[in-house]
Amino acid sequence: MMRDDYLLTTATARRLYQAVAPLPVTDWHNHLSIEDLRTDRHYSTLTDLWITPDPYKHRAMRICGVPERLITGDADDYAKFLAWSATLAQLTGNPLQPWSAMELARVFGITRELTPDTAAGIWHEAQEIIAQPTFSLHSLLKRFNVTYAAPCIPAGDDPTALAGIDWAAPSLRGDDATTPTADTLERYSRLTGMAMVSFAAYAEAIRQRIEAFHRAGCCFADHAIDDGFRYIHDGREEESFQRLRTGEALSREDRQRLFSAILRVMATEYAQRNWVLQLHIGALRDTSSRLRRLVGPAGGFAGIGRPCDIASIAALLDDIESHAGALPQTILYALNPADTTPLAVLSGSFPGDGTPGKVQLGPAWWYCDHLYGMRDGFETIAAYGVLSVFVGMTTDSRCPLSFVRHEYFRRAFCGWLGEKAEAGVYPDDFTRLQRLAVAVCGGNAAKMVQERKGT
Repeated sequence: MMRDDYLLTTATARRLYQAVAPLPVTDWHNHLSIEDLRTDRHYSTLTDLWITPDPYKHRAMRICGVPERLITGDADDYAKFLAWSATLAQLTGNPLQPWSAMELARVFGITRELTPDTAAGIWHEAQEIIAQPTFSLHSLLKRFNVTYAAPCIPAGDDPTALAGIDWAAPSLRGDDATTPTADTLERYSRLTGMAMVSFAAYAEAIRQRIEAFHRAGCCFADHAIDDGFRYIHDGREEESFQRLRTGEALSREDRQRLFSAILRVMATEYAQRNWVLQLHIGALRDTSSRLRRLVGPAGGFAGIGRPCDIASIAALLDDIESHAGALPQTILYALNPADTTPLAVLSGSFPGDGTPGKVQLGPAWWYCDHLYGMRDGFETIAAYGVLSVFVGMTTDSRCPLSFVRHEYFRRAFCGWLGEKAEAGVYPDDFTRLQRLAVAVCGGNAAKMVQERKGT
């Protein structure tokens, strides 16, 4: 059973958490299923809701040697749940353990630990709740006090799928646009009615897609800057584009050149519409070919790449700011912990008049999204930036129950801040501390969205 004071090790931390716990949740970047949101999905089983959409759980199960048929294969849902319960019992120290305890407690009122011995009872209790007509994806998110959710939609897909859901809006996923293939060109040609005969034509098609997203209420975009990224701006993007268009093999340099040029175009369009650009930096996507063939590219087996080429990130931001015309508000996510400090420092090189935190380090991401990764982020932002403008937590998750991580983040932040105050490291001024906690645990994120609604 999780204690009420979990992560709240001081009296100050507990007081701070009381102030932030009721705050609405603004989740500006996640991977919730668009179709599930559109239809307000009702789930059939606990596995369907909790295990199937969560690559974090799949990864842990594989590490524990669970056969793939009990993870993503043809085993029935109850067998998969039993396999997960046996795995969870082995995860002491892994964030999946407290997350799972919080998810069961907050959604189903189940406070006992999930183990092979308790699995059958927990399954039946949860199933009774899931079977209720009022239990749906929308009701779940309302239970988590979500007032804004922005799931990713690829730039080539329909951004109007969430129309009519006043608390949800699309977030543009730009990777299909920045890494085009022949199929991408054909798709964009169909969407815009334009022939993709030149880089300029492709850039115009991208502008039209961005405008379509803008009309649908989008104000966030995210791009992956993966392992090995090198920024190129040599004016030869037309040459590389023609090689792509005519079916020639592209060199790594061609792909980097096109990526750089397309991202410049897109970032400029974002700035003109007052969007927020998110750069997810440092993933190593190509690891296990076997798992990629088996479960697809987002199956929970990517790795952490080498430390990023910080000069390339700086050159990209500089070109957008100085030459393309404007730099949008930008959030930098570091997957490799070695990049956290360089990116935090770099963010201060691109301030904006009247825009606090114009470029800033984002929350702990992916493999760093745990207590120690979060605390490292707090320390780094405080030391090299300005903590009071930090936009705080977003889930970046596919699983609906993962929204409990906002509570986890708030507990982690209040615990960290309370310890600093009671140790005399930070001023023991509760009013000041509470103002900071409210800003980081929801206030800044809500303001970031509110400033863009209707623009």
